[in-house]
Amino acid sequence: MTPLYVVLALFALAGLLVAASYNRLVRLRNKVAEGWRDVDVQLQRRHDLIPRLVETVRGYSAHESTIFGELARLRGKAEEANGATAKSAPEAELAGALGDTIALAESYPGLRATENYLALQKEIANTEDELAAARLIYNGNVRIYNTRIQSFPVLIYADLLGFEPAEYFQPSGPDREPLSTALAVD
Repeated sequence: MTPLYVVLALFALAGLLVAASYNRLVRLRNKVAEGWRDVDVQLQRRHDLIPRLVETVRGYSAHESTIFGELARLRGKAEEANGATAKSAPEAELAGALGDTIALAESYPGLRATENYLALQKEIANTEDELAAARLIYNGNVRIYNTRIQSFPVLIYADLLGFEPAEYFQPSGPDREPLSTALAVD
């Protein structure tokens, strides 16, 4: 009977190891989901600031309506996208258009001097900083999770248990300066 107990103990130990590994994968997947929710909150905050920026700048540069139309179109496109990969390109375009709008506003000294515009510019810069931090945390969680499900021996059963690789969120190109740098308020 001793060999039977040894085999049962080995199966019990293997079961405990798989259960512990499963629980760790669930925790990691939940951290990725939580990180994405934080990114999504910052993206929504950015989207909510755009109409205020457009209204503030429009009073000074009504003839620049094509820029405002493009900003509204890109905002809608970014809001419709779901998931990290799908949002990457529209958010990069939106950030570029937002930077163009800020650059346009810089050509109107009267606008730059208004308290409302300065407060809005500071709020946009803070939002961009928060978005960058949330993206960094999210992508770090994705890296840890993806590494775990692609490592031996977890890769053997991770797919069977429904653990799929998570997507990174990279809305800006490597050659593009972060928008928050361009928005720096003295």
